[in-house]
Amino acid sequence: MKGNLLSIAIRGAILTAVGAVPAFAQEQSQADSATTVATETVKKKDDATKLKPNDDGSIEQVTVTGSRISRPNAVSPTPVTTVTAEDISLSGETNLGDFLNDMPQLRSTYSGNNSGRFIGTVGLNLLDLRGLGTSRTLVLQDGRRHIGSSVGTSSVDINTIPEDLIERVDVITGGASAVYGADAVTGVVNFIMKDDFEGLKVNAYGSDTDNGGAATTELSITFGQNLFDGRANIAGSIDHSSRGDVYGTDREWITKGWGTLLNPDDTGPDDGIPDRIVVPNYTLPVLSDAGFAYTDLGLYTFNEDGTARTVQYGDMCDASGRCSGGDGYRWIGQYQMYPRMTTDNLFVKGHFDLSDSMQVFGEAKYVNHEAESFGQASFSYDVYSSTNPYLDKNFSDELVAAGIPAFGMYRMHSDLGYRGDLAKRETQRYVLGLKGDIAGNWNYETSLVYGEYNGDITYLNNRNNEHFAQAIDAVELNGEIVCADAEARANGCQPLDLFGYGRASKEAIDYVMLQNTGSQEKMTQAVASGYIGGDIFNLPAGPLSVVGGFEYRKETSAVDFDDIIKNGETFMNALASTDGDYDVSEAYMEASAPLLSDLPGVQSLVLETAYRASDYSTIGSTDAWKAGLDWTITEDVRVRATVSQAVRAPNIDELYAPLGQNFFNINDPCDADELPYAPDPAQRSANCAALGLSPDYQSPWNEGPTLPGYSGGNVNLMEETAKTLTYGVVITPRFAEGLTITADLWDIEIDDAISSYSGQTILDKCVDASSINNQFCGNIERGANGDLVSLTSSALNASKLTARGIDYEVRYQLSLADLFRSELGSLSFGLQGTRLLERDDYSFQSEPDSADRVDGELGDPTDSFNLSVTYRIGDLAVNWRQRYLDDMALYELEKERPESAAPSHTGVVRYNSMRASYLFTDSFELYSGVNNIGDTEPPAYLSGTGGGSGIYDTLGRTYYMGINYTY
Repeated sequence: MKGNLLSIAIRGAILTAVGAVPAFAQEQSQADSATTVATETVKKKDDATKLKPNDDGSIEQVTVTGSRISRPNAVSPTPVTTVTAEDISLSGETNLGDFLNDMPQLRSTYSGNNSGRFIGTVGLNLLDLRGLGTSRTLVLQDGRRHIGSSVGTSSVDINTIPEDLIERVDVITGGASAVYGADAVTGVVNFIMKDDFEGLKVNAYGSDTDNGGAATTELSITFGQNLFDGRANIAGSIDHSSRGDVYGTDREWITKGWGTLLNPDDTGPDDGIPDRIVVPNYTLPVLSDAGFAYTDLGLYTFNEDGTARTVQYGDMCDASGRCSGGDGYRWIGQYQMYPRMTTDNLFVKGHFDLSDSMQVFGEAKYVNHEAESFGQASFSYDVYSSTNPYLDKNFSDELVAAGIPAFGMYRMHSDLGYRGDLAKRETQRYVLGLKGDIAGNWNYETSLVYGEYNGDITYLNNRNNEHFAQAIDAVELNGEIVCADAEARANGCQPLDLFGYGRASKEAIDYVMLQNTGSQEKMTQAVASGYIGGDIFNLPAGPLSVVGGFEYRKETSAVDFDDIIKNGETFMNALASTDGDYDVSEAYMEASAPLLSDLPGVQSLVLETAYRASDYSTIGSTDAWKAGLDWTITEDVRVRATVSQAVRAPNIDELYAPLGQNFFNINDPCDADELPYAPDPAQRSANCAALGLSPDYQSPWNEGPTLPGYSGGNVNLMEETAKTLTYGVVITPRFAEGLTITADLWDIEIDDAISSYSGQTILDKCVDASSINNQFCGNIERGANGDLVSLTSSALNASKLTARGIDYEVRYQLSLADLFRSELGSLSFGLQGTRLLERDDYSFQSEPDSADRVDGELGDPTDSFNLSVTYRIGDLAVNWRQRYLDDMALYELEKERPESAAPSHTGVVRYNSMRASYLFTDSFELYSGVNNIGDTEPPAYLSGTGGGSGIYDTLGRTYYMGINYTY
């Protein structure tokens, strides 16, 4: 009786603690905790972490992600975090990539919110473990390679994964490269698909947002049938989903037009007064949608009817020319919070038992994904004749009378159409393989995988520069306004009226703006692999198990741009085509050796090792390895540790992308106003002087236009190497059946990291190094007067990346009858979280003091977790979820000060969601829910569309409803 009371008391204490988790996490975020904890897979009953009894009572050998060795107890020293199909369903999110990007282990580098940041990337949903780069996260399907969708890389678009047949998603850190090969530098995300699915399931789903936009519908059909007395199974899914776009004009925090101005009260870098202050209705009075005409008579703009007037400045302006209010350009219209997307996914898999010990299996998929986004319009500074016939007559006469023959005008051409990308992507993948058993305790598998990706990217409202120059040069001829160039007129030139807003004719816009320029992308992947494994001989504590295998892989990638783009004849960058390939042959082995068992304090102790040798056609030979210990102390406590070396060869884009035109937003670090803000002002001043610049130098690029330059690959790149250490504990107390607590510390260090640097980073590293004799200064061109002319950003093996943190997870399933002696249903509790202890970038890996701290800055919270509680009684299920994001800095922690921005931090953000479902019959389920109940918007005036701010929700409160019909 005492034992039962103790068990009930402990369970009650755990349930009480559940309610305190958010507060605990917040307190911990402010503490300097050295607690060593970690993450481990927690599965539902009868999946791969449990013993799987056969009908005859024997135990089936199973394999978990992170190893190809089958073992009866399915434990591994490598930590695995699992998301089940039920977890995905409870989220109410139809976009699988967006759901996974909310996991604490991942960063929202490319999610639905921010995939349109770069040319041609709209709609891509890529995974980025630990924020160390999408190219360092290996995505698998059933442990096999998958064709990528980001041209030049192996990064897999999660939109191509068939969600309806997912059984679970496994995420592992460390040791994966030795098992699965390159690109697993930070870990693996493995999508495990259901086997032997039988029946028919139909799901219909619809959602809408409280603030408008992003209306979503999804219809999916999943089917499966066992054949030939269970010897064969064929299953598949058909899915169509569609989500509408959302614009900043539909979101209040965007329409307020927040921006920052230089603080007039600021007296210096360390005075405790913010350098910048946040203001609404932020404008840039350098250009506008109506045009800013720069004349000797002053600065003029134009009303909607084309009449000219002097520019009106805002109520508050700073020394850089930015204002709150006034006639300047407001950025509201350029924000698209979420692109329009549609996806059609067809997936079929099957297997047939040729005998009791041999099975042939296969898969086929076809995915059609389309995404469209719009962003900033084209803009320009052009010279116009003072007698241009479209010009306000009074203004024209005034200019002529003053002897001013021409004037320059800055203008944002929003009325000609916002620039956009329309991406149509097709992905197909085929798998054929054979697997089985040999002599009972040996197993084998061999397979062929072929994947192909084809992308057709159309750039909408891309300006034809030649036509634009012809169209704005208008004259009056025979009482009609026409293009001045007779040859251009003969070729269809239509004059363009840009004095005011919305005055251009449709014919002129059609002549100037292009709707059919674009690029064509193609990638292929062919993989042949096989392995054999089993027990060699018995050790005192059990059998020594080994696996040996091979893999051959060939990847190709090509992107080709239309000639008009390659020649730099449009508003967008002059982009160069890329075509490359490589192949790699690999051999690997794994071993699992039980060292001790059934001893006091050692229920079992298992050593696990793996080694992989690779030979690349590009960089030659590499090797990867891992070693780990799994120590079961008692049935309640298990400790594990892994140390590993991973490698990543440079991908096709990093190697072969030719230098293409780029434009960089920069502040010249040698500008006199920038010198005091350097990490070491004296060192920067000395380097700037060595470049021939005076201490009072003023750069024309600061707070001004973008600096032209080039970006591209580097054929001289070599592999990068990562060392990873993980260790942790798994607690499954017998007194609380259904409770699992896991914690793992992980530590990653990547040397010779392949990095492409931003223009600002190149400039800063050049003059903040110990001298100007470094590879960054070599990529910068300055004129005779010291002004920047151009810079080049190419991939380099220059940096070191480090990351260290703690993953933790708690899962608890409790029948309330155990507590209250009454049938009150059941309660399930799940907590997955990460504490980021360190995340540093070293631009010079040979300079250990040059760390650029990333942890705690925007996009990389110190603490983040997902909490889920589900109550079930009878046919009713109710779920509550919370996503927690810690406070993050809006400035660079190692370079700037909290006073550099106001506000300087985001504050803590929590998103709460609810879902309820009811099973009316054995076949029919109705579910409904609300995500982001509080309609929480991105904090600190962030858009939610940036590389860092993409971690926040931009849709706001979302309602959804759906039905599941199962036959």
